[in-house]
This record gives sequence, C-alpha cells and structure tokens, in this order.
Amino acid sequence: MDLVPLHEVTSRALRPLLREESEHWGGELLWDFAEVTAAVENGLDRRALHGCVAREGARFVGYCYYMVDGGRAIVGSLYAAEGYRGRGLEEVLLDAVIADAQARTGHERVECQTLFSTAPGADHRFARAGFASTRRHYLVRRLGPLPVPSPNGFRLRTVQRDDLKAVSDLIHRSHEGSLDAALNLTYATPGLCRGFVDTLVLRSGCGRFSAEASLLAEGEEGPVGVILASELSRTNGHICQVSVDPGCQSRGLGTLLLVNALDAMRRHGLHTASLSVTVGNGRAYGLYMRLGFRVRKEFAAHAWVRPPATIELPA
Repeated sequence: MDLVPLHEVTSRALRPLLREESEHWGGELLWDFAEVTAAVENGLDRRALHGCVAREGARFVGYCYYMVDGGRAIVGSLYAAEGYRGRGLEEVLLDAVIADAQARTGHERVECQTLFSTAPGADHRFARAGFASTRRHYLVRRLGPLPVPSPNGFRLRTVQRDDLKAVSDLIHRSHEGSLDAALNLTYATPGLCRGFVDTLVLRSGCGRFSAEASLLAEGEEGPVGVILASELSRTNGHICQVSVDPGCQSRGLGTLLLVNALDAMRRHGLHTASLSVTVGNGRAYGLYMRLGFRVRKEFAAHAWVRPPATIELPA
C-alpha cells in the first residue's frame, strides 16, 4: 500500500473511488453526494485540496483531504473503499492529513466534523494531536402528519433574501458562548455567520436550499427565530440550522419552527428529514427526540488552534 500526495492525482484517476463514495453516503446518510463529488473533482483539478490517497497496485482505495478557507484548514472526507475499512488504512490517512494541516503555515486553526468518515474509531486520533472535541449525532425521522402548535404570539413566514443579514445576526446571538461556537469558527462573528448563511441559501452549500421549509419567526421587535432547510436528495430534507434568540428560548419557538418546517417538507413530497446536533446540547437534543428523530450515525466535531492559543470549551 502506497500513500500518494493528493496534488499528484487527477480527478479522472480518482473518479472510480469518488463515485463509490457518493453511492456509500447516499445509502448511509440519505445524501445525494453528486454535487460534493463534483466540488472535490474541481478542487483536485485546481490543486486547491491538500491530502493523500492510498493506492494498492493500480487502484486507489482510500483518501483524505483538507482545504484552507477563511483562516482555517477544514478536513473533509476520510473514506476507504469497501473491503479496506477497519484495517488501519483510515487512521494512516488521517494522521498524515492532520500532521500536514498542523504544519502548513497560512492558517491558525484546523477543524473537522467526521460525518463523512468510514472509520468511527479514528476520532481518537484528533485527541492525540491536541484537538478539542465533542460528540455529535446525525438524526433522521420519517415524515408524517404532526400536530402544529399554536403560534403563541409569533408570526412565521418564509425566509427572503432581504432577511439574510438579520438571520446571520440571530444565528450569531444564539451561539454566543456555546460549545458549537468554540469548535466551529463559523459562529465566531456575525460576518462569518453571514458567509455561512449565504453559502446555504445562495450557493446550495448543503444540498438544494428549500425556500418552502426555511422559516423566520418574528416577534414584536423583529426576528427572534429561524430555521434554514435544504433537500439532500429527492426524498430527504435536511434541517441545516435552527436558532432562537436567547431572550425567546423556552417558549416553544423551536418546536413551532421545526414542526412547520417538517410539515412543509412533507407537503413538498419528501419522505424523511435529517439534521445534525451536538450531543451536549441537551435542550435541542431532547426536542429532536420528542419529535421522533432517531440516531442514524454517531460522529464528532474537532478543532485545534496553533499554540500558544488554546480552545476553551464551556462547562
């Protein structure tokens, strides 16, 4: 088995492995991975991705990569072909990518969420490399009729393009001091949240944006809650983000947003809905369980900053 630097491999040569990966995540996560695969191929051709590929003879059997964006390195897929999983290959690939990402200059932070990893046991490699981590779950539920709660004084409407700044500010407020904000630079500032929102809404950064199921809740003083949704496949909708203003939490607004979004997905002909949640976020996790979501995959979020800086996780 040889490890080959990613920049020495063409997208055409890696295409059979990428197609197998796309089929794998389609089955495991109900995720049409075609657009992600196309983005990886484009990144390979532009030499914008760093990482390595495992080769046995003439066949590529695994790969791991990272990209640099906005002052951080983000580790993407850790994938091994069927028949090569659980034999230590993923750990070798991941160790090489982590070491390269930490050593390369030009960024001060490395992050990874191991949703797209075929090696659940590889998460401990991040701890060995000095990363802070937290457990996350990918949840799925079948869509069916749900009792829609009373608006309770809130007004719901679909998210419009003119709302994106207000949505970004709301998401930032809802994450201040949270575990997710400590491990994901996306939530650090209103500007970074705006980039995240624009990617979801304007550039289909997590499947096709669902205008029908993306809702803004308004109170007497303006926006106080938001849910952003997408379609990961022709049958599976995805909740990308749920945020409620801290001053309006514990008033049933999260339930109101979720139930209405799920109902919009059902009426649009989707069969299932998915979302990701940090296990330590007890309030959100409990809500999702009460609404019928169940664990489809366990994974983790990891983050590292270049010393002497450190990541402080909230108690």
